[in-house]
Amino acid sequence: MKLTQTVLSKREVEMIHGATMEVLNEVGIKVLHQGALKIFGESGAHVDSRQKIVKFPEYVIRDAVKRAPSSFTLFGRDPKYKLRFESGRVYYAAQGTSLFLLDSRTGKRRKATLRDVQDSFRLIDALGNIHHASAVFWPTDVSDKAGHAYQLFTALKNTIKTVDGFNHGRLPAMDTIKMASILAGGDEELKKKPRLLGFVNSTSPLQHSLEQTDGLLVYAEYEQPLLIAAAALSGATAPATLAGLLVQLNAEVLTIIALAQLVKPGLPVLYGSGSGVADARTGNMTYAVETGLISAATAQLARFYGVPSRGTGNITSSILPDQQAGLEKIISLWIAASAGTNLIYHAAGCLESTAMASLEQIVIDDEICGIVDRLLRGIEVNDDTLATNVISNVGYDGHYLGNRHTLRYAIQEHFIPTILNRDTWTAWEKKGSKDTVAMAHEKAERILREHHPEPLEPTVEKELRELVSQVEKR
Repeated sequence: MKLTQTVLSKREVEMIHGATMEVLNEVGIKVLHQGALKIFGESGAHVDSRQKIVKFPEYVIRDAVKRAPSSFTLFGRDPKYKLRFESGRVYYAAQGTSLFLLDSRTGKRRKATLRDVQDSFRLIDALGNIHHASAVFWPTDVSDKAGHAYQLFTALKNTIKTVDGFNHGRLPAMDTIKMASILAGGDEELKKKPRLLGFVNSTSPLQHSLEQTDGLLVYAEYEQPLLIAAAALSGATAPATLAGLLVQLNAEVLTIIALAQLVKPGLPVLYGSGSGVADARTGNMTYAVETGLISAATAQLARFYGVPSRGTGNITSSILPDQQAGLEKIISLWIAASAGTNLIYHAAGCLESTAMASLEQIVIDDEICGIVDRLLRGIEVNDDTLATNVISNVGYDGHYLGNRHTLRYAIQEHFIPTILNRDTWTAWEKKGSKDTVAMAHEKAERILREHHPEPLEPTVEKELRELVSQVEKR
C-alpha cells in the first residue's frame, strides 16, 4: 500500500474554488503586459485597459484551464533520463538560486560563485534521490545580466538530469531557448522533447508582471513546460489564514495557467506554490510546518483542476544544518510528498529560508529524500512478502541471516543510509566520532573528487560557450 494523505475535504476544495471565482469576478487581477490584456479580453474577460485590471467570468477560467494536459514528460540532457509528471509520481528538485553559500571551510556565509554552481550540479548528478537538477546557486562573480546563460551552460555540462530554464524577460528566455535548441539538435526536436522547465511566478497580491509574462510567451512559443506558482507570504502578501492564502494563490495560478492555454492550448504546466508565512514577531519570510500544509493543499487543488502539481518541502529557516533544520525539513517534505505533490522544489540544500544553501546540506537532504521515498512505498503485502513458508522453514530455533528470502528483500525492503550513523558508541568513536555534517562533507568531497559527469559533445559545448560569450558581450 502506498501512503497518501489529504489536508482538505472535497467540500473544502470546492469552497476554495468558489471563493476564488468570486475574487476573480469581483476583484480581478492586475496584468501589466499589454499583449496579455488583449488575449484575456478576446477570451471573454472584462479588461480595464487604463487600470490594467482583468475580471474573469468563471467560464473563461474553466474553458482555458481544462486545455492543460494532466501529464507530460520533461527530458534531461541525455533524453534517456526523463521525468513523467502524472498522478502517483513524486519527484524531488534541489534548492533554487540562493545567493549565498555556507562555506564548510570557514563556517561563514559568503556569496556564491560559478564554481559553487558547478559543484552543486556535479553533486546532484551523482546523488540518486534528487531527480531534478534545479540551480542551487546564482553566480555572483559573473555579470548579473549573463548569469542565466552561465548557469544553464554549467548545468548542461555537469548533469544529464532535467534542468530549469530561465524566463524572466523575453531576452533571457530566448537565450535559454537557443541553448536548449543547440543541445536538442534544433527547435523542432526541442519541441518534441522539452528540455527546459520554465518558471512563471505571480507577484502577490494579485498581480502579473511584464517580465514574467514576456518569458511565458517565449516558452509557450517553443512548447517548453511551465512551472506556474505563487510565492505568497501569509500575513504579509496574502491573508494570515491559510484558507485565505489558498484562495489568493489559486486566483493567481489559475489566471497564469489560463493565459498559457489561451496562447498555446495543451501547453504542459505544473500548478504550484512556493508560499510560506511571515513570522509574527519579525516579519521575516519563514518556511516551516505551514509550508508543508500549503503544499499538500496545492496538490489537492491541482488534482481538482486536472494538472500536475509543484510544492515546496525539505525546507528550513535554520541558518545551520542543525536539529532545527532536520526537524523542519522532514516535516515539510513528508507532508508535501505524502499528499502526492508531483515535483517538490527546494528539497535539497536549503538553509535560511532559501537565501542560503550548502553542499553538505545537499548531501544530507538527499538522504532525507530517500527516507521519505521509503515511507511513501508503504508495506507491500503479497504471498511472497507474507513469508509464511520462510517462517515455517526457520521454525523455532533458527534465524533468517543468509536466508534466500532475506537476501532478496533486505536491500529493497529496508532503507540503507550512507551518512546517518547506526554504529554503537565504541564503533562510532573508532571511526573518528563524526557527526552527520562531517559525514556529509566527506561524501561531498568524495563525489567532487571522483564523479565525472558524462561530457557534452565537443561541437555542442563549443556552440554553447560561444552563445554564453555573446550574451556576456551584449
